Amino acid sequence: MTGSIGLQEEDKISNPWPQGDNAYNNMLQMTDFGYRKIDSEANLNARNWISEELANMGYDVETQSFTTNECNDCQNIVITIGGAIDNEWIVVGAHHDAICYSPPPLIGFTYTGCSSEGAYDDATGSGALLEFANVLSQWEGTPEKTWKLGWWDYEEWQGSESSEGGGMGSSHFVDSIPNGTTVTYINLDMFGLNWPVPTPSLSQMSGCDEEFWTLYQFTSPIDDWSYYEDRGLDVTDDMRIRAENFQQELTDINNELEHPNEWVKVIDDTKGNSDHYNFIMAGHTATWLRGQHQYIAEEGDSCEQTPKHAQTDSVNTLNQLGGGRSNVESGLQTGLDIIATYAHSNWDIQSSNENSTLSNNESSLLPTPIGNISICLVAITVAILKRRKEIV
Repeated sequence: MTGSIGLQEEDKISNPWPQGDNAYNNMLQMTDFGYRKIDSEANLNARNWISEELANMGYDVETQSFTTNECNDCQNIVITIGGAIDNEWIVVGAHHDAICYSPPPLIGFTYTGCSSEGAYDDATGSGALLEFANVLSQWEGTPEKTWKLGWWDYEEWQGSESSEGGGMGSSHFVDSIPNGTTVTYINLDMFGLNWPVPTPSLSQMSGCDEEFWTLYQFTSPIDDWSYYEDRGLDVTDDMRIRAENFQQELTDINNELEHPNEWVKVIDDTKGNSDHYNFIMAGHTATWLRGQHQYIAEEGDSCEQTPKHAQTDSVNTLNQLGGGRSNVESGLQTGLDIIATYAHSNWDIQSSNENSTLSNNESSLLPTPIGNISICLVAITVAILKRRKEIV
């Protein structure tokens, strides 16, 4: 199996690069806390650990506490990396809570003894985001836009007896965004079981005709806004333009990284179903990086067999479905390469290099911002592809 390893070449990229094995280790730590249901000790311990790790990296950690009908003690964790532009934000988020209830056809029923490690949903996203934060803390320079990373509480619907839906943590954050601020949001929720991870041979023998699991980037739509319009969103021309531009940026990154279009896709989001929904409904631009996700009953074959929301959402299940830890790490790396490449194109590394001086004549020869992004992508791609290897 071939996959991006994400190790940068020193003479091409001076900044460190996020690694799938570190993201995997963070996922393991998240699952060790136990069942991270809202208002639980495990949830409290997990979010305290995230905050401590971020503080150790040197960040000023913001905690956003909130309550709802179903939650007495919920809390988001947010860090900020100030950019040259303070009213244009890039936000990357994942949720740190977990849930357990019955799968289809009687979905949403809680029962005695139901618990979950929440490994796939969403210790993969939370763990990857923590690795991304660690890398950004070591990057030289400053970003053009202001970056915020958020670990949301209470993403999960609490089941059929709940008085309210999920997505409460990200909704609380979105409500706090100042008027006049433009946000691009990247959602990390259930990935790692995606290219270059192959679908299990048993699945292929039982009707799955897909060689790999796909990494989807469900993004603010270009063509079909009906899901959001039906829920009250007044889609403006500006939203459409920003959605088209963002989809093109993501597509360009995947092409530069030589991700296969069949297995790493940028497509219109037409279902919501995760925290990116709240950002889009508030008029912002968003994407959701997501690996295999559906139940077998939803797909009609065995290509999709998600462990989400079930007792089977464990590290062991993740490794079994992925064909081993190294494969899952490689799947995590694919997503990390995308978000790190996007970030790198927004970073002004030269701003912190005290030894770098340019005369006015030299400055006039610098490439345009678009040219900078292209040059950055080429340099990153050369480095990543040079270190790409076969994983047995």
